[in-house]
Amino acid sequence: MTKLENHYFTLYSKWGPKTANVYIQELAAEFCCTDRHAKTLIKNMQNNEWISWQPNPGRGKVSTLTFLVDPHELEKQNVKSMIENGDIENAFKWMENQKELDSSIVKSLEDHFQWTPNHIHEEGLDVLRYPYYHPIHTFVPLEMSTNYEKHLGEQIFNRLLRYDNKTNSFIPEIAHDWASFEDGLVWRFYLRKGVYFHDGSLLTSEVIKENIEFWREYPLDGWKVCIFDEIEKIETPSPTVIELYLSKPTPLLLHLFTDYKSMIIPVSTFKKNPDSFRNHPIGNGPYKVNKHEKGYIILESFSNYFGYQPLLDKIELFHIPTSPVSRKKEVKYRIAKHYSNSIKQYKWVQPELGGIYLVVNHQREGIHTHPKFKKMLSYSLDRPKLFQGHPHHDVSFPDSFFDETTNDLRQQSKIKKAKKWLQKKGVTTLTLSFICFEHENDFGFELERLTKYFRQLGITLNTTIVTIHDLAAMKQHLKQTDLIISGMNLTENHLVSMLNALSSSTSIIRNTLSYDVKRHLDFMLADVRHAESTEIAYQQMRQVESFLFDHYYVIFLYQRKINITIEADDKLEGIELNHYNQLNYQKLWYKLGKSND
Repeated sequence: MTKLENHYFTLYSKWGPKTANVYIQELAAEFCCTDRHAKTLIKNMQNNEWISWQPNPGRGKVSTLTFLVDPHELEKQNVKSMIENGDIENAFKWMENQKELDSSIVKSLEDHFQWTPNHIHEEGLDVLRYPYYHPIHTFVPLEMSTNYEKHLGEQIFNRLLRYDNKTNSFIPEIAHDWASFEDGLVWRFYLRKGVYFHDGSLLTSEVIKENIEFWREYPLDGWKVCIFDEIEKIETPSPTVIELYLSKPTPLLLHLFTDYKSMIIPVSTFKKNPDSFRNHPIGNGPYKVNKHEKGYIILESFSNYFGYQPLLDKIELFHIPTSPVSRKKEVKYRIAKHYSNSIKQYKWVQPELGGIYLVVNHQREGIHTHPKFKKMLSYSLDRPKLFQGHPHHDVSFPDSFFDETTNDLRQQSKIKKAKKWLQKKGVTTLTLSFICFEHENDFGFELERLTKYFRQLGITLNTTIVTIHDLAAMKQHLKQTDLIISGMNLTENHLVSMLNALSSSTSIIRNTLSYDVKRHLDFMLADVRHAESTEIAYQQMRQVESFLFDHYYVIFLYQRKINITIEADDKLEGIELNHYNQLNYQKLWYKLGKSND
């Protein structure tokens, strides 16, 4: 804020907001300056059309001061100017102190991704800067919970290998090759040479061994615990070779290393100062965290990265702390500057694998545990009527969380039959909780729509929206609710995502089942885990899903569709989305025109 703006705020706070009679001597005293300088300040404010000043003729006469601009409007104009001129850092410093942001400022940010190509940037760098909406709580892979944390984690870290669902194949990362011996009882991984962490330390087979042992110290998803129990010994015959000795053949072992939680870190560095690592991680990925302050993150290209160097040199991320702008069905981004001569549009419309679902809590006694209640509850739901008008996203009703080739949802509506049964059983009140594990979930619309819908069925819903971060909090909440609505988003490896969702200690689905059903689910998941191939494992996972759907242990509500449009300078190449529906930073680059514009 300029000195003149500060003086204007001083005037407004004392004599605003409309018209006041004031002596020039009073202004000079308030400004701590001479009468002559006070007149200069008043003239400058007039030239900016902030005030109207009517001096009365004669020495010592009172003058009339009229305020034309609200100071807060002036602030907003300044912030918009900062955004337009690329001074995003100062704009965000101002926003951090605001209780609520004006929608026009948020709109300005959303419309102005800042792209600076190297032939214009003062340091000769390709730089992208833009806002993000969800707070970053941790950069430790095992602790990540939101899709945005996972998205950034993939820029900072690498795994041993990845799994590509489109090609049904494993892709090398830190490990360039692997093989199994002795009927699957020994697995050997060959590591790339010259893989360094961002602090300059060398990644060796001992580091991989430390990571595997470190994973065992954290609460793990149930299927991972079983696989770790089957690892009897780990040996490192050379700095670039690691061997795992198993008690029984485990064909799905490779999938263990494809999960986002399996990204490799320097364990000793983390243990020295875990809190520091959560904000300033040391990885081995294409980007390193150069700066992380409140609401501000800088990622810079890692010059010693073992893979292809990113074409984008720097990414500056700014957190919008409070946004009054509701999410829209179509998300639009703009990556262009005032000198962009031509704009190209990119559009993606596709399902967001996973889904929003409802479960009946069998850990709490009540009419909802009646053997027929789950089916009748599902029968009572007119899903298209309830959710097709969703204000934040288009929806669909597939018969699977993960199978993109499936038919329409098998769980159909029989509303009259359900209403008759519910009334006969005297169901008049139910407790429904919307449980969020990720900050992306927003169940306000669902809460309002379901409350009104069940009221028409003669049932009062006592509803609440809660965010749960650990098992203890979830188990405590299960004592207080009959029904739960939650959701899951699948990551790149769909099979691992499903195993995590159904076997984790914090699994909503698992923790609401009765003991006998949970035991049966565990047997089915064991068959998935011991499948002879990934293809067979997927088939068996589909059987698990069918069991949950057929018996209404999971009542599927809907699946989101993403609708993203990016408008970009037509010279910006490599625009694509990753599996988190975020920009793939490593592919972005600027193609000069004939005149280097």
